[in-house]
Amino acid sequence: MKCLGFFRSSTIPFKNPTFSPVKIAVLGSRGIPNRYGGFEEMAERVAPLWVRAGHEVVVYATSDHPEKVEFHEGVRVKHIFNPEHTIGLAGQFIYDYLCILDARKEDFDIYLQLGYTTSAIWSFLWPKSKTAINMDGIEHRRAKYRGVLSVFLRWSERIGVRRSKLLVADNPMIAEYLTKYSTSCTTIAYGAEVVEQSDASALKKMNLPHTDYVLHIGRIQPDNHIKEILEAAKQSGKVLITIGDYTNRYGRQLQKRFKDCSSIYFPGTVYDKNILNELRLNCDAYLHGHSAGGTNPALLEAMGCGAFILAHNNPFNASTLGGLGALWSDHNELSDLLRNLPNQEFKSKQRELSRNRIRASFNWEDIATQYLDAFNKIK
Repeated sequence: MKCLGFFRSSTIPFKNPTFSPVKIAVLGSRGIPNRYGGFEEMAERVAPLWVRAGHEVVVYATSDHPEKVEFHEGVRVKHIFNPEHTIGLAGQFIYDYLCILDARKEDFDIYLQLGYTTSAIWSFLWPKSKTAINMDGIEHRRAKYRGVLSVFLRWSERIGVRRSKLLVADNPMIAEYLTKYSTSCTTIAYGAEVVEQSDASALKKMNLPHTDYVLHIGRIQPDNHIKEILEAAKQSGKVLITIGDYTNRYGRQLQKRFKDCSSIYFPGTVYDKNILNELRLNCDAYLHGHSAGGTNPALLEAMGCGAFILAHNNPFNASTLGGLGALWSDHNELSDLLRNLPNQEFKSKQRELSRNRIRASFNWEDIATQYLDAFNKIK
């Protein structure tokens, strides 16, 4: 397998296209503006840059998206029926199917499929010669998927690889994993912004500590090691603010288990970027437990704010951090790290190194350029 790696192509001016204008469809996300997660953030960041480069871009969005805009920074947004809230997970399959059907009618030059978990079953509808797929993480390894679901995701992964013209891995370790399929891939990371200050007034709306706390932001699921993070915070006595949707079964169990721990704050889901950035900028440490994905957007965003990172020890996080922060394998190790956080001088040096790493390897303009370079090989 040939992996092109994190290459640095020259940043295009985003005024003139690097090649003749093309029509690009972005499928597999819940749409823009981002009100959900990593794929949505990526679509919101790179699609307008492609438009500025002279291309026509359509991002598909769910019918229940809270902001039903027809255009976002020059990007056309198409809202497609999504029955997920009515019928559960099956609704995602229907949404992906309807998106693909609609995209085929428009005859795009490039079909960028973000993820494969609920779309690979419809891959026979993908125009193979025009389809690029971002493979996301190793989904069948996630703790929340077991038995039949894990087997299905292995099958989906294999079909996704075989039915696409261009494979994109967001992390060198994902690219290495994909070598088993003996096909070529391109490694293009996610991006993040460098943030040095934010609107401090935004945080005043919330009844949360402003200093002397550690922070966690992420989806509340077992493979993100939420239980270990909560246990470590309780054991160390550190004040923890954990941002995420705890309304699922796993989240409710954790809240019940730690309800008597007054040093742990559960403010729920927060999408206000000013609040999130203010929390990242002022935390004593950022706790990151993701383990099954590739380059995780939440980790990059914390690095962009210069937060001192304590991350779960796995190849994906280690690759992203590039030697920064500290790694832990269980709640006892994390608790020890929390009790022995480095001094401010050390963290200040780490803060600048983290921001420099984002500028050098994870900036959105380079990432948008890398995608266009890759598209140029299949159009």
